[in-house]
This record gives sequence, C-alpha cells and structure tokens, in this order.
Amino acid sequence: MQLNLATASRMVRDTLTDPRDMAARLLALNVPGDARWLGFVIVVVLSVLMGHASVLLMGDEGFQGGLLFMAMFQTSILLGMIVAVQGIGRALGGGGTFPDTLLLISWLQFVMLVFQLAQIIALAIIPPLFGMITLLALGFFIWMLANFIMALHGFSSLMKVIAGIIFSFFGVAFVLALFLGLMGVGV
Repeated sequence: MQLNLATASRMVRDTLTDPRDMAARLLALNVPGDARWLGFVIVVVLSVLMGHASVLLMGDEGFQGGLLFMAMFQTSILLGMIVAVQGIGRALGGGGTFPDTLLLISWLQFVMLVFQLAQIIALAIIPPLFGMITLLALGFFIWMLANFIMALHGFSSLMKVIAGIIFSFFGVAFVLALFLGLMGVGV
C-alpha cells in the first residue's frame, strides 16, 4: 500500500464510517514495529503543532505551557491511553498486544486531528462552532475507540466496551487524583 494524501483521506473516511473494519485492516497490514513508533511520534508532533495553533488563536484564554511541555503532555496522555487500552483489555480477557494497540491508538489520534483542524478553522472564522465541534469529536472519539478496542481485543459487545471505557476513564481519573493528592499536588 502506498501512503499518500488520497489513501490517507480514504482511510480517515473509512475510519469514521466503519471503524471496526478499518482497525482490522490496519492490523492486517503487519506494520513493522519501528514504523508504528514513527507513526506515534509523527502524530504527537502534529497534535502539538495544531494545539499550539489553537492556543495562538485563543490568545490569553489558551494554554500557557510551552511547546516542549505540550509535547511531553501529549506523549504522556497517548502512552497512558495505549497502556490502559492494552492492559485493561487484556485483564478483561482480550487478546490485543502492545504493538497493535500502539498502531491503533496512533491512527485514532491521527483521525482526531481532522476534528482538531475543524476546531482551529472554527476558532478563526466562527468561534461559537468550536463547542459543537468539540462535542461531535468526543462522540466520534468514543465510538471509534470502542470499535477499535473490539477489533483489537476480539470483544463482541459495543455497549459493554463503551461502558468499560467510561468506567475505566473515571477509575483512572480517581486513582490519578488520589495519587496526586498523596503527593501533595492540588487537583
């Protein structure tokens, strides 16, 4: 497969319309490990650059950290998500591996860049659309993530996976808040 703009656009469209099939197709490509990590790094860089563009458009209301902090934060969030999707899925009887999870979550983040670009355009042209695009992006994110998890781990119930995502999110947030509280960091 040759990766160019037309192919990437078609893959993004297929991910939005049938994420479970697209996840299976991505896994069937048997992408080499170093290419998976390279994809992860590229997605982090693109996310940071687009995030910085959003901050510039928001002005003083935006995030005040620098690019390096944004890169470290984005990397931490994505790696944490990869570990959680792989680890929790395996604990619940799934068969996904870390390299496959790395591939799918990196691709999912790439697809989410489409929504991030729409948010940037909305901020520049029609700022009130920003919130609506954010809600739409959240809905698509949960739906795509659930379907990716089903393809990755071999689960069959979409509703159970969505419930697992929601409970896992709150569980991880609770443990993180507890940990930060014990460390003396105000949450």
